[in-house]
Amino acid sequence: TSLASAAAFQVTSTARWFNVLWFLSLILSLTSAVLGILVKQWIREYLKWRDTATPWRSNILLRQIRYDAWVDWYTLRIISAIPVLLELAIVFFLIGLAIFTSTLDYVLGITVAVAVSIFLFFLLLFVTMPLRFKRCPYKSPTAWLFVWLTGCIIAFLMLLVDAVVVFVGGIMVSPRKKTEQG
Repeated sequence: TSLASAAAFQVTSTARWFNVLWFLSLILSLTSAVLGILVKQWIREYLKWRDTATPWRSNILLRQIRYDAWVDWYTLRIISAIPVLLELAIVFFLIGLAIFTSTLDYVLGITVAVAVSIFLFFLLLFVTMPLRFKRCPYKSPTAWLFVWLTGCIIAFLMLLVDAVVVFVGGIMVSPRKKTEQG
């Protein structure tokens, strides 16, 4: 009977959604924690160039070598990714929480959904304000990522429009003009 009941068990789409969001949140949180530990170790190694027993010229050379490697290996981008990962983890967790609480109780679900919506509204507002206002102080790695993604989307849409114009322009040319040109 236990095999029959296990085979008859069906996971609801709601349960699947909040579990996916919570596990993604957990993975992103742990990833940011591990990256934070690694970055702390990298910074400790980076700052070891100040050896008092070594001549100052060698120390400065070592510092420059480490700085160049720091830049070449995109270390600052990795450091900037940590808060972005944590913010995504929080967003996934809260959306999953709103979905989960909606399955438990209607009033609880609505209350949590409203609170999560307010949080997400302000988060989106703070992330997008630097797009609209150049002097906005709310610049962050997430805001810069949003600016970059917005630029990529706009560039892609412009390419798409150009391709459609070229395609439609090719169709609009009459067969007689095509033979005269070719």
